[in-house]
Amino acid sequence: MNASTTRALLRIGRRNVVRSRWRSALVVVLILLPVAGMVGLATVLATSTPSAERVATHRMGRADLLVYPGEGGDEAILRAKLPPGSGIEPILVMGATLIVPGLAIPVTVASEDPNGLAKGMLTLVDGRWPTATGEISISRAFAKLAVASIGSSVELRELGRSTVVGLVEDELQLGSRLTVVPPELAAAGGPDKTGTWLVALPAGTDPATLDPALIASSGPGAPLFIVTTRAETLDAAGSFGPTTIVLGGLALVDAALVAAAAFAVGVRRRQRELGLLSAAGATPRQLAGSVLAEALLLGGLGAAAGVIVGVLGGFAISPFLDDLTGHRNPALVLDAPTMIAALALGLLAALVAALAPAWSAARTSVLTALSGRRPPASSSRRTLGVGIVLIATGIVATAVGAGLRLAANQASLNVWLLLAGAVLGTLGFGACSGWLLGRLEGPAARLPLASRIALRDTARARSRNGPIVTALLAATAATIALAAYQASVEASNLAHFRPPFLPDQVYIQGPGVAQAGPEAARALGATAGAIIPGAGSDIRSIWVSASSPNDASPLVAQNVTVGDAELLRALGAGAAVADLEAGKAVTLTQRPASLTSVTLHIESTTDGSTIANQDVSASVVVLGVTGEDLPGAVISPETASRFGIPVGHSERYILRLGNAVSDGDIATVAGIVGKYPDTYAFTARPPDVAGGGFRFVIISGSLLFALTVTGIAVALGEAESRPEQQTLLAVGADPGLRRRITAARAGIIALLGGLLAVPAGLLPVWGLLITRHSPLVVPGLEVVAVVALLPVLAIATTWLLSRPIPEWSAFRNRPT
Repeated sequence: MNASTTRALLRIGRRNVVRSRWRSALVVVLILLPVAGMVGLATVLATSTPSAERVATHRMGRADLLVYPGEGGDEAILRAKLPPGSGIEPILVMGATLIVPGLAIPVTVASEDPNGLAKGMLTLVDGRWPTATGEISISRAFAKLAVASIGSSVELRELGRSTVVGLVEDELQLGSRLTVVPPELAAAGGPDKTGTWLVALPAGTDPATLDPALIASSGPGAPLFIVTTRAETLDAAGSFGPTTIVLGGLALVDAALVAAAAFAVGVRRRQRELGLLSAAGATPRQLAGSVLAEALLLGGLGAAAGVIVGVLGGFAISPFLDDLTGHRNPALVLDAPTMIAALALGLLAALVAALAPAWSAARTSVLTALSGRRPPASSSRRTLGVGIVLIATGIVATAVGAGLRLAANQASLNVWLLLAGAVLGTLGFGACSGWLLGRLEGPAARLPLASRIALRDTARARSRNGPIVTALLAATAATIALAAYQASVEASNLAHFRPPFLPDQVYIQGPGVAQAGPEAARALGATAGAIIPGAGSDIRSIWVSASSPNDASPLVAQNVTVGDAELLRALGAGAAVADLEAGKAVTLTQRPASLTSVTLHIESTTDGSTIANQDVSASVVVLGVTGEDLPGAVISPETASRFGIPVGHSERYILRLGNAVSDGDIATVAGIVGKYPDTYAFTARPPDVAGGGFRFVIISGSLLFALTVTGIAVALGEAESRPEQQTLLAVGADPGLRRRITAARAGIIALLGGLLAVPAGLLPVWGLLITRHSPLVVPGLEVVAVVALLPVLAIATTWLLSRPIPEWSAFRNRPT
């Protein structure tokens, strides 16, 4: 085609766009949404993802090496193995306990030289760094817990009372409960006399040339040191992981499918017009060009608007990024390559989607086009076969990619196999939609009139409805994938968390437990509460040990207490009350153990000698907690009397609620326990998920995107169903019936798209989680939203907003 023909086709396309303003607006918005989502998400991620240099500085300051002590490694040996002129600075990070009235709260203590190699790891916000013993600088989260500010005095159980001289910030972990102490503590090695070293190598020194005994992290024996180089930290921080590539690639493909569906639903809209052009002498190539010209105009407009909306969305969310991500973020980063790629993808998707209608228009005969009859539908069995093959191939690619990663093959092939599996799975489920739509006609005979007509119309018009289902599938599959991955990772992290107490327990320690414990139990409505007795004055310790050939980690040195059924219930072992009363030692473990008996050891308080060793039948209760202050085994008073074990004074109390301990419960306990000197309460709270608010916003945004695509795609489909509405009006159907049919059709399409989205979204997540050795957690809330909420909203929205065509326009053949 020459230039004049191209201009004529573009002019025809522009007139069609203007003439069908409502339909054109829907197409533009449907293209705009995925492009805006891509640009907005890429902009936010580019802004909120810390650079490799920033991550390396946060971890190791200005140092070239971060060295952890191994078996037998100390600073003297380290200095001997480093090149002359190397600088070494010790740093220390350890856990500590903040003491506030009535509560003991775990916090983190850091000791480092903020002006030395550790410069940049932390930021001073106000005041100054601590320089002398008894001085500390604290983070905002620490200050909030301690109700402290510069000049205040706070107490740490391990370090005593200190004065706050500064306010610090960990820029990549704003919520950390952090206190900084002078560098002298790191030099001394802390309470356990161990630490970590930052090492600055002489200029021009390659870490690969260092003593192999220094940098080796594995070998026939335990290494002296475990070394991380700055280059390794930069590489790890700057690389894209498989999760980013797979989920990001899936989002790109889903965006393209959503944009493509905008044109696929309009296959027959211009059929009569194209027949007139053909009768007037237009060649098949020119007919196809007229369809592509309209796609070019709408696709370009939608993609350009999408880039603008995406950037504006990024600016709108940027003021809240620090709170959402849990770390400091720079000014909004506009990722120009991603914007260009999103613009090109939207335009390309529109042109590719128009190829099939263009090919159909070029092949349709003049008589068929002028008659307005629907061309013969292609075989749905053929597309079903293609879909099954694509799904099977996607499953195989995902399995092979996961297997390569499990085999420690870190080549890029496994990542691209995972991505290919995700893409093929989505395309495969979309290809199956036509055949599934055709099966809806069977059960229609047993339904009410409106549903029966809706099912039959949806089934017979599968060439129009199939692309709409694919659009909904593509839009919602990304939501399911993202939600499933986050739910699975968070569940895996919580599964590895070993709390010191059960989530519904409160542990109280101190001389006032005899009064504070029962009072707190009454105030909180505890289901059980009891003193944890100690040993008598003549007994230094009572403990049990056991060894089982069937256990990889045999039970050793579990401390024993004497208690009754109430104590067992408070400890979470109420199911073993009968065993306790039968004389068994109820053993509380972190992991399952196949034990039938234990050895009870009783040691003297005078010389530490063993008073007695007794074998006792045992019952095992797995609690999964790591509280060192809780007993590892409980024996009954009768059993203790039988072995001559006296019960002594106790300063420990445990109570159990009927629900997880809340912030209100903690405040109540603190108010009660705070009345008794040197008495404190402890609870176990699961760790906060870093960036949880940001993930919530991303998942909420993707679900809102899916809802919007559902509404627009259904509205676009209804705009294309004018012939069916004309027929209903001609046979006397009242407006209420026509609205019910329209709403039922929207619900059917949304339900099928949501059902197909669930397996399509879970397939790539399954492959990713295998490589993390994590179980797949199906996100129930998101699945319900996709499978149930989307159809309900589609039905309600269509019912409220649909406007059946009026009687006077029943037989007008004009674009709507």
